[in-house]
Amino acid sequence: MADLTPSKDEFSTIIGADAQFKGDLSFQGGVRIDGQFEGTIQTPGRVLVSKGGKLKAEVKAGAIAVEGQVDGNLHAEERVELRATAQLRGDLKASKLLVVEGATFIGRCEVGTPSPGSGTETRPGSTPSVAGRPPPPPQVR
Repeated sequence: MADLTPSKDEFSTIIGADAQFKGDLSFQGGVRIDGQFEGTIQTPGRVLVSKGGKLKAEVKAGAIAVEGQVDGNLHAEERVELRATAQLRGDLKASKLLVVEGATFIGRCEVGTPSPGSGTETRPGSTPSVAGRPPPPPQVR
């Protein structure tokens, strides 16, 4: 299990507590957000939104850990961690998800990697189910 606890050399990019940034970030390493960021982030590395961090963004990363506030969608190739002080409003998609007691999450969640034949695909003429509920019955005319 990968640990998203930051080491001193892990985050080559840091948005400081007194910084406000709007735009698109694309890079190879990790980023720690202590301030405010609005826009998009794309990296195969790690993203950490620290306790004082505020993020209003679409994020695609290798791994994401949230301790602060996020308004936007998160997509991690590996895992998303919502720590005790995390507040997430948005959808998330990840292979693995860790939610610590105290975290707040309002949105939709897709966790795991679907395998072929697992029943997650939609057959022609069928209606996909939502959150494990069966599709609605056909309408009679």
